[in-house]
Amino acid sequence: MKNFFLYIIITLIAAACASTPKTTSSGKTNYKRTTNTMHPQYEIFHVNDSISELHFKISNKEILYTRPDAINFQSNVLISYSLISAYISKEIIDSSSVRLVDINNENVDKFLIGKLNVKARTPRSYFLRITLTDLNKNSNVVTTLSLEKENEFNRQNFIAKTTDEIPLFRNNFKANEEINIHYKSTLFSQVWVRYYNRNFPLASPPFSFVENNKFQYKADSLFTLPISKKGIINFSSNKKGFYHFQVDTNSRDGFTLFNFSETFPDIKKAEDMVPPLRFITSRQEYESLINSNDKRAAVEKFWLDCTGNTDRAREIIKKYYNRVQDANEYFTSYIEGWKTDRGMIFLIYGSPNIIYRTANSETWIYGAENNINSLQYTFSKVNNPFTTNDYSLERSEIYRQHWYSAVDVWRQGRAYLQD
Repeated sequence: MKNFFLYIIITLIAAACASTPKTTSSGKTNYKRTTNTMHPQYEIFHVNDSISELHFKISNKEILYTRPDAINFQSNVLISYSLISAYISKEIIDSSSVRLVDINNENVDKFLIGKLNVKARTPRSYFLRITLTDLNKNSNVVTTLSLEKENEFNRQNFIAKTTDEIPLFRNNFKANEEINIHYKSTLFSQVWVRYYNRNFPLASPPFSFVENNKFQYKADSLFTLPISKKGIINFSSNKKGFYHFQVDTNSRDGFTLFNFSETFPDIKKAEDMVPPLRFITSRQEYESLINSNDKRAAVEKFWLDCTGNTDRAREIIKKYYNRVQDANEYFTSYIEGWKTDRGMIFLIYGSPNIIYRTANSETWIYGAENNINSLQYTFSKVNNPFTTNDYSLERSEIYRQHWYSAVDVWRQGRAYLQD
């Protein structure tokens, strides 16, 4: 069914109660896309020196609708936030909540989209702990975001919206898509745009210490766009690559949009199916796939050779590329999500059983906690001017044997850690 957008302008209803911050969460509720799990999307936009907006987007397919009055099917969702000074802190600077009730008798697929105002003053940094609770099924998802208000040049002073003024909730765009980029201040008349068209290597195996070349910040091209009196920048492009918007070129702070492909984050073209196979193929196999004149037939033959059965091949193709697409949704930074360190581990091993989070790291555990046989991967956040979603794996030789065992499972035509 065609997706419909429901844009809700919401006023604050009641103050949220303080709670003890949590740093542990189930990986299957965070990095596994099921209809029983909520995956809210958030964007922060600084309106002025004292107010920031928290924009949210919730799929109605992930929340429960009931009939409390025997007439209408309706949702009952609570969004609450606490503004705190540190990732783990009991000091609440501001808090509030809003309750969403949506009637959906026609069973239409749509998104609940709205915003809340957060009282955050410059110049300092905060953390925003957001709890989304489905009151109909008594389940919640907690998300912690960094709220950076130290200057007027970083990415949270910008927000990208459609021409209908609905936030994008993504850092990528399609060719010739028309986007309105809002900027906090009306003091500037133009924005500088640095365009980059670079080919980045995909992540190396978890035991491989490959030193990547340092990024060259000199842009492939540089141009300006006007900022309207309302603080809006009209943007559209048909060129692949990424665009870094800045009002101050003396720093690297700014706002970035990426154009990866026409179908991103989905994998719909045969030529897009080949690159993710590099993790489980030999060099010779991969070069044969890349150089094939009929890439779809080559990919299908690869999986048929692994499974020995057409039905099994069809099933394993679906599982593998579903993980590729989910990795694109969760881990995309300055490169496609499946190419990143977290995307690589997710693609081969699946969703971790346990995730430990801090302000600057994620630790994934496959298996039971405190079990000597469990596998653990730690990712550290990278200070990257183009994205806040860049994490680097702490590599070790101890992963070699387990990695090859997991790859071999795929090459036998089976998904490692069945979804």
